[in-house]
Amino acid sequence: MFSQLKETWKSYVECGTVSDDIKADVLQSWKRCESMGVDYRSGKGTKVADEVLKESMYNKREMIKLTRPIMENVYEMVKGTSYSVVLTDEKGIIIDLIINNDIKDIHDNLNFVKGSLWDEKSVGTNAIGTCLTANKPVQIIGPEHYCEYHHQWTCSAAPIHNSKGEIIGCFDISGRAKDVQTHTYGIAVSSAECIEKQLVIAESYHLMDTTFDAILDGIMVIDANMNVVRINSKIQDLFKMDEQDIFKLDISRIFKGIDIENNIFANKNKMNFSDYTISVGANKIECSLNISPITAGNNVTGAVMLMREAKQVRKEVSRLAGFNANYTFDSIITTDTRMKELIATAKKISRTNCSVLIEGESGTGKELYAQSIHNESNRKNGPFIAVNCSAIPKELFESELFGYESGSFTGAVKGGRPGKFELANGGTLFLDEIGEVPLEVQPKLLRVLDNNKIVRIGGSYERELDVRVISATNRNLIEEVSKGSFRQDLYFRLNVINLKIPPLRQRADDITELARYFLGCLNEENGNYKTFSQDFEKMLRSQQWSGNVRELKNVVQRVYYMSDKVIINSTVLQKNSSYREDTRARQSFNLKDIEKTSIEMALSANRGNVLKAAKDLNISKATIYRKIKMYSIDLNSAV
Repeated sequence: MFSQLKETWKSYVECGTVSDDIKADVLQSWKRCESMGVDYRSGKGTKVADEVLKESMYNKREMIKLTRPIMENVYEMVKGTSYSVVLTDEKGIIIDLIINNDIKDIHDNLNFVKGSLWDEKSVGTNAIGTCLTANKPVQIIGPEHYCEYHHQWTCSAAPIHNSKGEIIGCFDISGRAKDVQTHTYGIAVSSAECIEKQLVIAESYHLMDTTFDAILDGIMVIDANMNVVRINSKIQDLFKMDEQDIFKLDISRIFKGIDIENNIFANKNKMNFSDYTISVGANKIECSLNISPITAGNNVTGAVMLMREAKQVRKEVSRLAGFNANYTFDSIITTDTRMKELIATAKKISRTNCSVLIEGESGTGKELYAQSIHNESNRKNGPFIAVNCSAIPKELFESELFGYESGSFTGAVKGGRPGKFELANGGTLFLDEIGEVPLEVQPKLLRVLDNNKIVRIGGSYERELDVRVISATNRNLIEEVSKGSFRQDLYFRLNVINLKIPPLRQRADDITELARYFLGCLNEENGNYKTFSQDFEKMLRSQQWSGNVRELKNVVQRVYYMSDKVIINSTVLQKNSSYREDTRARQSFNLKDIEKTSIEMALSANRGNVLKAAKDLNISKATIYRKIKMYSIDLNSAV
């Protein structure tokens, strides 16, 4: 067979004679070699530069890793017949091989070693180069090689494809021509197919791993013996531990409060904890926890634990519950100089973390300032939690602000519940109506503000906090301190920066500005175009607005919907007796006038009976007669 092949080869390379005995794939390869100017008298492999080999091996590291066990198995099958096993990249560079010692000398003579290039252009027709060019399995025997150097050689090779069908390498079995075995071709083909399947599986694993690590939740998989068998990268972030240390964790101990054995492994139940604290040494991990069994048939083989960091959960809860700041300093409508100075001050202190106390009458926009400060600060991406202290029942104050642990009192939610301070972690807590905080709660509030730590009701350890506190009040807290109803030390702790919002009646120009703004919003909302008459705006400025901006907005809305005309005039406002020009514009706030009016009203209510009037006013008989004389009150007119 070999002598006939030799003659066929010689006739082709010397005379160009094509024999019918030449295999089609071989003939096509010879023609390619001839056109590329390959010297049929040569054939030694050419080594590529070290950098080129390193780059190829790095790029194919996954294929090399997966193929190596297959190469070793194949070598065990063929080593008795003097064959070597070879792996190349898509260019034909040998990137891994197992050399049979019986033919090591031939490897050396042919330069058939790692880093050699075995494409058709370099070494002519050969199983590696020809299979890569033709993209099909090939067996080349002795003189079928284009270069004479290889006539002592036989090889079988099959291309390796990725999941897209692209050639990424070649699997080859090579040996002495005299030891040719037809089965090596089948082994090469099946080995390449096996490698391709392994690559597809590895690719799917990579996809799973990428997905696994991309999930925001920490994922931990344990087996039936409570050993950690797999984790994603988020678990390392949560536990602040190296991967190898997490695999050594005693799951039974760190989850000692949960009966995993019974609930998961025995009863196949799922378990959910909205608020759970995992203790790993001195590290406390606050998270939500879901545990689900892994089943195979009727057996539970393990469990999957999903853990989401508490601050992430609370951020989502705050967003869904509407705990966010919608207003900025641009939302404050004003032309008043004092207000502009106040805004400038508020902007400046926004970038600090100090406590702020906002004082002002009801309806002046204290929460508007609080939200604006939050949105101007470095905490703008954190939660903004607003608490109306006047709306919390006295007995619930501590649990609302500080939270509680499971079972700490009758009616406590299973798993416990974070308080407003924890929900605001990383952001801002706005305590509106701070003057309403019960005296007995104030020392605990002061401690939290001083230490930036909190202990839940029924809890045993302190939780770190990163919260900025902004408080607001319409009371005079200095007076409350002097009365003993508000702690002085808490007042000083809250009042690091003080912002006093002037009432609306002290900034007449803002009355018109705000009224026009509210009117514009109503026009946009209703698709109408109404305006104010000059007398209407004059009447607005004449009011006292004890309810401030909130009251003004309410009045504008009322007259807008009550007016049938495009121009809203003062007649609409005068129809409401609460807003007649003479009721508030002319009202006296002189203490003597108020005292005189009070006495006259008391006398009138008691039909001129001075003693009964004095009793109603809680003053003595001598005092009321002295005041009647002082203010020249006519007793007859009171009868």
